[in-house]
Amino acid sequence: MKEKSLLKMLLIAIFAIMSVGFVACGSDDEADDEPTLKFTKAMIAGDFSWYVENYTIERGSSSKLAKGVYLKFNNDGTCSCFHRMETAYRLNNGRIETYYAQTSEPMFVYTLLSQSGDVLKVRMTGTLDDDLSATLTLKKTSKN
Repeated sequence: MKEKSLLKMLLIAIFAIMSVGFVACGSDDEADDEPTLKFTKAMIAGDFSWYVENYTIERGSSSKLAKGVYLKFNNDGTCSCFHRMETAYRLNNGRIETYYAQTSEPMFVYTLLSQSGDVLKVRMTGTLDDDLSATLTLKKTSKN
């Protein structure tokens, strides 16, 4: 009789451990998750710029972030953003990746969080040595 009880308890313990293992195997890496909203070239590039209305740093620090800065994404794949070496961009899986034109390694990744008319809420994440994560509020402007 003790053997049956012990076997039941052992099976319950194995089942519980396996259940926790399956739940714990989910991805914790937000960068690999599919974004709900996606940038398109028509949305970000053209004869306009993006004015930084506000920003909040969630992780890390950067002296480059500032209100009043203009971000510019051109149709030819060039850009000017916060960092002087952010000279080119590409769209990858609905995100903007900025990089120095002589390399292919992204410096920053911009993920679209929300859009309301000409105002975008964007998460900016550093990918190289910069452990920066910030939320930006950008407003479309005719300034080039």
